[in-house]
Amino acid sequence: MEHQAKKKFGQNFLTDTNLLKKIVDSANIKDKNVLEIGPGLGALTQFLTVQSKKYLAYEIDLSLVDTLKKFESEKAQFIFKDFMEDDVTKTLLNYFQNEEVHLVGNLPYYITTPIIFEFLKYDHLKTATIMVQKEVGDRIISDRNLKTYNGFSAILQYYTKVSRVVNVNRKMFNPVPKVDSMVVKLEKIDRRLPKEQEILYEKIVKSAFMHKRKTMVNNLSETFNIPKIELQQFLNKLGFKETARAEELSVEDFILITKSFNY
Repeated sequence: MEHQAKKKFGQNFLTDTNLLKKIVDSANIKDKNVLEIGPGLGALTQFLTVQSKKYLAYEIDLSLVDTLKKFESEKAQFIFKDFMEDDVTKTLLNYFQNEEVHLVGNLPYYITTPIIFEFLKYDHLKTATIMVQKEVGDRIISDRNLKTYNGFSAILQYYTKVSRVVNVNRKMFNPVPKVDSMVVKLEKIDRRLPKEQEILYEKIVKSAFMHKRKTMVNNLSETFNIPKIELQQFLNKLGFKETARAEELSVEDFILITKSFNY
């Protein structure tokens, strides 16, 4: 019996073989450890289990157990539970030991952002090649001074090198979703700030983008309770105009501000 996609799990299944191969090729997982989230009917799984060194997947839909069990082997295992509710650190450590792991998946759109932030948390997860809603993908890869550039862009691009793999038309899915998609690749990069300053970096970025029509001075003053004249002088000293807005600043600019921010 044909599996019916479940709306509550955000299921939309890919069927185009050329696209599937492109995703797997871009993930570059030959003889590497792979974590897949949301394998669904196994469209990507059929390639990932063959190419990877060791494979682990999370699938929330228990009606897919029989479909996915046929891919199981000594080096390929499935966990039938919600990725967001598991102790992922413990699970990955037990299964992959301390080895590097690469995330691949056609993510359910309703939990894309939480999964991306989970990816950032785990040091042993080195890359993520993921299908996301095109609107989210545009933000992930956005440069400053574009309408799509926001705090999510600036935080993600601090921790990772981001790139677009391919745009995906909605008609390539079954059932057809209401939006187009994009495959993006995130590759962890060397940290440019001490860990304790990264918390400040994220706070500054979130504050700067809090009210998009307001200047950096107004937003930072509101968050950190600093007189505006002090912030104007601070930004001027670093080479920024007091009228600067968050969308004009690059990741490097936010790093510079964080390094000098002593309030």
